[in-house]
Amino acid sequence: MTSLYDAPPPGWGSPTNEPQADASLKTWAWVVHGLYVATFFTGITSIPGVIVAYLKRDDARGTRYESHFTYAIRTFWLGLAGTLLIAMLFLTIIGIPLCAVMIGLLSIWWIIRMVRPIVALLDNRPIANPYTYL
Repeated sequence: MTSLYDAPPPGWGSPTNEPQADASLKTWAWVVHGLYVATFFTGITSIPGVIVAYLKRDDARGTRYESHFTYAIRTFWLGLAGTLLIAMLFLTIIGIPLCAVMIGLLSIWWIIRMVRPIVALLDNRPIANPYTYL
């Protein structure tokens, strides 16, 4: 007869499936963050990255990786908003000098947004506040 302590709590799944699911989600988190890092050089790989993040966020509900996918989704939309703002300013003569500064600031922001989740993944922990702007 099994005791009450042998079974996992409700909603936790079987103990043998949990590490496999976590490993799969961790791999997908690496894929998303890798695509985002590549965006710094290519400019477009964040699009498949955000698609994967949207597809995997529901699978990651309740795990430490949910915050990684949420953070990646927010990074995409905030970065796109910043890029569109810079593009609109570039269309004005007055905004052109400001665009150079803003491109530099957006690049630094993007690097910070890429380093933070990678450090968290290496430490096997969630993003502390995935809804932050930094």
